[in-house]
Amino acid sequence: MRPTLDSSRSGGRPRDDSRDGAIRRATLQLLAEVGYDGVTMDRVATRAKAGKATIYRRWPSKVALVMDAITTITEQSVPIPDTGSFRMDMLAFISSFRDAIGDDRGRIIAELVSEMPRNSELREALRNGLLAQRKTASDVIVHRGIVRGEISAEVDHTVLMELGPALVLQRVLLSGEVVDAAFMERIVDDLIVPYAVHGLADQPTR
Repeated sequence: MRPTLDSSRSGGRPRDDSRDGAIRRATLQLLAEVGYDGVTMDRVATRAKAGKATIYRRWPSKVALVMDAITTITEQSVPIPDTGSFRMDMLAFISSFRDAIGDDRGRIIAELVSEMPRNSELREALRNGLLAQRKTASDVIVHRGIVRGEISAEVDHTVLMELGPALVLQRVLLSGEVVDAAFMERIVDDLIVPYAVHGLADQPTR
């Protein structure tokens, strides 16, 4: 739930949703340019051409503002696919994830993740916001696959849904190697689907 001003409150100033968008955009721009530590309410207010009091009426802290801005772009960029096939849902899910972190958003997420060990408030907000949102989407995909009889009901949901994003993050944020359609198909066909069907214990050993 986003902490915003209740415009129905008696005596409150009517809420201007257009200002919310400008403030979120300014926050994201600053995250990409100067990192989490460089984002301040003063800088956001200046970039968004908004009063600092206006920002604090909607978001009580920098963490609340940053997480709201991040959640907004995630909601817009990573829909839950429903293709009728677990394999195709996973390809669509990983492709959307790749697209979501392939520009400034990737740098922003990397900055937030690097800040997590030093900032318990941000760490908790990320877990309850961005990561919880991704888990909700992944649980839907896995449940549909189980109902259709495509994958095992005993599969570890968390491991299953971490495989693809972890490998994509490795390439996008660290190694810089290409994350193309062929790579994502290999992730799904060689790792995710076999694990979803059989689990790690049944995989052949070398």
